Amino acid sequence: MPQLNLTFTTSALVVVLFVLIATAISIYFYRHTIPPISRRRKIVLVALRALALALLLMLLFEPLLRLISSSTQDPALAVLIDNSKSMKIVDKTGDRFARLKSVLSGGTMKSVDAIGDQQFFAFGANTKQLEVSQLDSLAADADATDITSSLRAVADEKTRSNINAALLITDGSYNLGQNPLYEAEQLGIPVFTIGIGDSTEQKDVLISKIVTNDLVYNETEVPVDVTIKSSGYKGEKVEVTLSEGTKELARTTLLLEEGTREYGVRLSYTPEGEGVKKYSVRVSQLPGELTAANNQRSFLAKILKSKLRVTIVAGAPSPDLSIIKQTLKEDRNLDVRSFTQKSGFGFYEGQLTVAVLDSSDCLVLIGFPVSATTDAVMDVIRSSVQRNTIPVLFIGGKFFDERKLSSLASLLPFTSLNPSQSEQLVFIEIAAAQRNHPILATNTDEGVESWKGLPPIFRTQTTYRAKAEATILANTKINTIVLNDPLIAIRNVSKQKSMAVTGYGLWRWRLMAQGTPETGRLLATFLANSVRWLTTREDNRPVKVTPTKDAFTQGEPVEFVGQVYDANADPVENAELKVTAKREGKDYTTTLRPLGNGRYEGVIEGLGEGDYAFAASANLEGQPLGTDAGRFSVGELALEFQDTRMNAQLLRQIAGRTGGKFYTPETFADLANELRNTPAFAPKEIQTAQEFELWHWKYMLAIVVLLFAIEWFIRKRAGML
Repeated sequence: MPQLNLTFTTSALVVVLFVLIATAISIYFYRHTIPPISRRRKIVLVALRALALALLLMLLFEPLLRLISSSTQDPALAVLIDNSKSMKIVDKTGDRFARLKSVLSGGTMKSVDAIGDQQFFAFGANTKQLEVSQLDSLAADADATDITSSLRAVADEKTRSNINAALLITDGSYNLGQNPLYEAEQLGIPVFTIGIGDSTEQKDVLISKIVTNDLVYNETEVPVDVTIKSSGYKGEKVEVTLSEGTKELARTTLLLEEGTREYGVRLSYTPEGEGVKKYSVRVSQLPGELTAANNQRSFLAKILKSKLRVTIVAGAPSPDLSIIKQTLKEDRNLDVRSFTQKSGFGFYEGQLTVAVLDSSDCLVLIGFPVSATTDAVMDVIRSSVQRNTIPVLFIGGKFFDERKLSSLASLLPFTSLNPSQSEQLVFIEIAAAQRNHPILATNTDEGVESWKGLPPIFRTQTTYRAKAEATILANTKINTIVLNDPLIAIRNVSKQKSMAVTGYGLWRWRLMAQGTPETGRLLATFLANSVRWLTTREDNRPVKVTPTKDAFTQGEPVEFVGQVYDANADPVENAELKVTAKREGKDYTTTLRPLGNGRYEGVIEGLGEGDYAFAASANLEGQPLGTDAGRFSVGELALEFQDTRMNAQLLRQIAGRTGGKFYTPETFADLANELRNTPAFAPKEIQTAQEFELWHWKYMLAIVVLLFAIEWFIRKRAGML
């Protein structure tokens, strides 16, 4: 029966005093009546008046009525069921899914049901709560396993239910989310585990990793490094093939050794055409393999039409020309041509034609132009660069002609004063604000600090100044003094990019830096980064949406990032940005959430194997802002077949650290007894309270009015009015 509790904003004595006053007033008014009435009727009238006045007076003190009721809630066991594809594996212990079903339908679970409630959760890449009637619908078809998410689901439900123990039924192999051990400890309840499967290495051959370039060039050979893992075989041969659709591109044979081993295999292919293409690597199946689902893996590559054409124009033969040309040619993605000015007119390699310049993706000037360079050549270079917005990399020299260079001055990031041919050795000092610029990336453990290990180069005593719209990447340093003069500067205006190294003698950065890992490849990396930055065209689309990678593994959420800009190229904060992925007539749509500054992100989950096209559209208050489109692939290799062993060690750790116990389907018969002997697995008394603010209760005023009305009616019948 509920407990009643009435409280006021003042003490109970004050309330009682006011009730007594109301009663005394009522008795005083009815001590003598005209006409006289019976004692019984007088008592009724006094009671009605006293009660009505008492209620009115009590409302002044804001009475609060609290009803408290108690109930007992039975203990509950959260049963977490692995519903991923790895539970369909048939290994040395038998059919995992059949064993899981036998656990759920066996007598032990019925015994557990007799001592407490059961709440069922099925998990794979995601977790969902099930009714008992839905257990038969389990299909072990999830593409990934996230044990941590299932434990978090229990933690959420635990705030509403009397869950004080959990039972985890799984093979223990997780491939999404964090290590579940920490989350299990945070639950604060014992977690019992039932391991399904064989914990020994399975007899299997699989592709565990593929490393290759995702950006390649037409008719340029591309290496593909494949890691093959095998266990349980000795002396067998497998074929490893690379193909595009039905066309085989490469094949090799691999001899397997005894035990569990990994093998590195290098294949290669020569892409043809343009655009994004899908390639597959497959290892042949052997008799007795646990599964063939992990024998194939795919990747996407974006094929560009050809190599980047880099045209070098040098003022004279020099060590810089030789080293820079050789270094650029070592990059297999570049097609390098050079033209070297003769001491007279013309070039050693032939005529520098308009066709050559117009076909260039990047123009490199090394100590050029010189006094022997004709105005006609400079006019051809200037008009071609401006007409085709060809990016320019300028590298200084002792004898280049400042006057002749003035025809290109509007394109370069610097101006010069007080020309001089007197030279000096200078060091490079990276600008602090540009330490993370991609041109300065070194691909070494030392990072940008590697630049400090370079020897000095030459520079004339000409004064250089960076233009207002240019960015200084590095300053000139003489001994320990850092000058304002730029040593490396870049400019990007109206889609025209240029870069300048005002010094020369860059050959020293290669020949004198050999033998040190931090500096040995720095010149090559610097030149590659420079050409890549110069030749990368700015993307001016108002809506830009891309998947975080071109190829996803089965079970992985497909993540998208997006950017939205208005007509003035300003970021749009709160646009509605929708992405729809399509495959075989089915649409999968998500709305990307805003991150601020025009950036967005979102995911699509549950996509099956195959190639997908996606379309994105952005709207703001019903007005379209733009669209984008692209494609991605979900690979054939399911995460579930990467590691096919039961992870008994993890399951034992979870049980041991939480106060539970590790079982197998054959040994969990005493689970009910363990739960009975677990102090935490006990009923819980729950108290619920309802509160009524009587001074706000509309019926309270109605009661007061009713009491006065009854009093008035009785007085009228007695002739007292």
